[in-house]
Amino acid sequence: MEFKVKDLFHLKPFNQATLISGKGGIEQSIKGVTIIEAPDIADWISGGELLLSSLYPMRSFNETEQVNFIKQLAKKEVSALIIKTERFVKNIPECMVRASEQYHLPIIQIPKDLPYIEIMYPVMQKLFSQQETALKYFREAHDRFIIHSLANEGADKIIATLSELVGNPVAVYDRNFRCMSATNPHIVHFYTLYQEEPPKDNTKTKFDYYHQKVILPELSDDIYDQVVMQVETIQQIKIHLVITEVGKPLTSLDFIAIENAATALSLELVKQYAVAEAERKFEKDLIDDLIMGKIDSLQTAYQRANLIGWDLQKSYAVVLFHLGDFVQRLSLQQQEEAQQPPYGLNNWQNNLLYETIQQFIPNTIIRNRSDEMIVLWNVEEDKNNHLQWLQDIKNIAKNIQITMKKQDPTTSIQVGIGNPAPFILELPKSYKEAQDALQLGQIIQGDSSIVAFSDLGIFRLLCQFENQEELNRFIPPSLQKLVDYNQPNRDDLLLTLQTFLNHHQNTTKTAQELFVHYKTVIYRIERIKEITGMDFDDSEEMLSVQVGLKILILVQNQEE
Repeated sequence: MEFKVKDLFHLKPFNQATLISGKGGIEQSIKGVTIIEAPDIADWISGGELLLSSLYPMRSFNETEQVNFIKQLAKKEVSALIIKTERFVKNIPECMVRASEQYHLPIIQIPKDLPYIEIMYPVMQKLFSQQETALKYFREAHDRFIIHSLANEGADKIIATLSELVGNPVAVYDRNFRCMSATNPHIVHFYTLYQEEPPKDNTKTKFDYYHQKVILPELSDDIYDQVVMQVETIQQIKIHLVITEVGKPLTSLDFIAIENAATALSLELVKQYAVAEAERKFEKDLIDDLIMGKIDSLQTAYQRANLIGWDLQKSYAVVLFHLGDFVQRLSLQQQEEAQQPPYGLNNWQNNLLYETIQQFIPNTIIRNRSDEMIVLWNVEEDKNNHLQWLQDIKNIAKNIQITMKKQDPTTSIQVGIGNPAPFILELPKSYKEAQDALQLGQIIQGDSSIVAFSDLGIFRLLCQFENQEELNRFIPPSLQKLVDYNQPNRDDLLLTLQTFLNHHQNTTKTAQELFVHYKTVIYRIERIKEITGMDFDDSEEMLSVQVGLKILILVQNQEE
């Protein structure tokens, strides 16, 4: 328990004392006791002292100086001023009384025949007892948290013990204020009204903290106090230890327990990070061996996977998430900063992408390599719709793109999807397919492409031609006439032709997709026939035209 000004009146020497003014400050803690021997005493105190004085050093002060004296003491957070009157000063000046009320600095009057020593001894004894209690409490709290750390009992046990010690619910949040663990589910979600900085108390800890007022919608409509302590773990990453004052207000002894819990949490998370790093290294090596076909035996691969809880007997498709040309959009200074350790080039975007993928696909197998994420996506094919797995991947990939865009509008992500590999020995093939889909998808669809290898069709063949002139030879003469048609409506005619063939020459569906009247489509098709001489009933020619249209798309996107 803290020793406060109001507790003085429970001590025997204070039976004869009178609280003259400053009642608003009787809840202030007492951290020491001293006698005023000089008028500049305010320059030599650190705060929290109980001052004893006969006002002799201030006997020559005028009214303004007396008020300023009280103001200085209050500013230095003196606990209280005890004055012995009648020896040098008959009465306490009225201006000092008014100032003490204004600045909430208690003034206590004692009789002239009461020696200072009879006040100082019991106060110091109380302070020594309080310090002894605090040290004993510190040792007990320290020992309890050390035991949890040595026993590898984890963060849940640490915050449960802290909650027991401070009599309030406790929660731990990550750097983005997502809850990692909590002793009471009803305090996980809160709305912050405002923060109180600097802290309203004088408690010193080795961790930065602040107070805030919050509403807990799942508990009640009342306003609650929270203490938020920032705990640094590894690579300057901070988590937040949050104590909500639901049971009782926190005391200085509680902060001893909180600081010990924060230390134990920091050590626990650093330890978890080290273990996770070792596991990630093991996982990365295994994934690299799988997608590169460096498996000595299936039995060895299965044994390695079992050690980290992976079931490689399932069917997986390799999915690649590629960060676009982010570095080229940075200034030179930003590029230099991005290369500084411990982060590495583009590392913060990689971390964001990694966390986002985990958010949408929990417990998946992910490999972070340079500027791409390799995901082994578990595929469970639907007997009624054997391509449902592919649509699911595309939908989730789109949501990941949208989420990343919200976090960072400069982000550009392409996705390449390989075919399912029923056996792990076929994973290298799926990886190569995902790489091809990624590369060709960017050419065909641009910076936000989501393309499966099975979607590429004839583009896989066309992209093998490195010479554009050689590729242009496959554009049929009839289509080339339309390309060379140098009129403002040429692009509309090309788009109509492509849409018309995509819909198997269905005029109504073409009109619906282009948002034009079907007679407009009929007119445009007739105009195309006049310009090119195409025979839409000739299946061979129509196949050549469709191939030619894909070549035009490929060439145009490559140029862009």
